[in-house]
Amino acid sequence: MKNLIIAAHPDDEVLGCGGLIKKFCDKEEFYVVILTGGSDTRYDKSMENILRDNAIEANQILGTKELFFENLPNQKMDNIPILEVTQIIEKYISKIKPDRVFTHHIGDLNKDHQIIAEATFTATRPITGQIVKEVYSYNVPSSTEWNYIEGEKTFIPNIFIDIKDELDIKLEAMKCYKSECRDYPHPRNHKSLKAHANYWGLISGFEYAEPFKLIRKLGML
Repeated sequence: MKNLIIAAHPDDEVLGCGGLIKKFCDKEEFYVVILTGGSDTRYDKSMENILRDNAIEANQILGTKELFFENLPNQKMDNIPILEVTQIIEKYISKIKPDRVFTHHIGDLNKDHQIIAEATFTATRPITGQIVKEVYSYNVPSSTEWNYIEGEKTFIPNIFIDIKDELDIKLEAMKCYKSECRDYPHPRNHKSLKAHANYWGLISGFEYAEPFKLIRKLGML
């Protein structure tokens, strides 16, 4: 089984899917593509290489099979035609041929996340010959829960993965992103992330869990 995780920024893949990758990396293949460098608008240009090195280290800890980088502008993806973003995602779908694709929640506060979700839904639309059979959205602490919206764009997960045995490894991977970690009680703090996983675990009957929303599944139940 091949899984493709599409992330806007370095650290999104760990925050949203770190436990999932670690839990199943011995049985399934996980590929990650990070679409922006994550540095422009926030840091000096040289920070992009540091964040890439952080991503490589973090994904090695998790067991990602292969990591890819694009260079779309951080926090400026609303200036890019959505078609261009969609075509980049289609390129990786064609290359990897994943059974499952994981993308951002379309209701996230972060505009880059919203655009990538929309582009992913387009790239995985159920046309004849579609390779991708399952599409999921994942939760990114400090983005998903910070958008105070109601209705269809609220993140309501329906898939929960028990990550009790993987949580410490996920937190270790997140520590690779030193520049992205914050002091408690910010959501991107070690203590906060553990509480976040515990919250979703209590909802789903586990001690610690990662939540996902199934967007589309083609084939057998």
